[in-house]
Amino acid sequence: MTIHHIVLYKFKPEATPEQRQSVKDSVNALPSQIPAIQSLVTGETVFNPLGHGYDAGVIFLFENVAKLNEYRPHKAHIDYQAFSAPYIDDKLIFDIETA
Repeated sequence: MTIHHIVLYKFKPEATPEQRQSVKDSVNALPSQIPAIQSLVTGETVFNPLGHGYDAGVIFLFENVAKLNEYRPHKAHIDYQAFSAPYIDDKLIFDIETA
């Protein structure tokens, strides 16, 4: 079963376009550092009145829950969280399992 690890971000109002891009660049680098990640896609929001103000998101694919659990404590993931935290006002994380 494939795991889709979905993360939505609300950037702080003071986050510059360069800082937002650095967050995107950092997350895009994670698959080269964390073998458990099968793939990922990132993108900016397309306005939806039910979008709750989220600005951007990333969808990670993992082969199974065990691979997701390898990713969570990985140093590169922890470092990414610490790097991006000053620019993020809120985030929503939602994991689903698909056949």
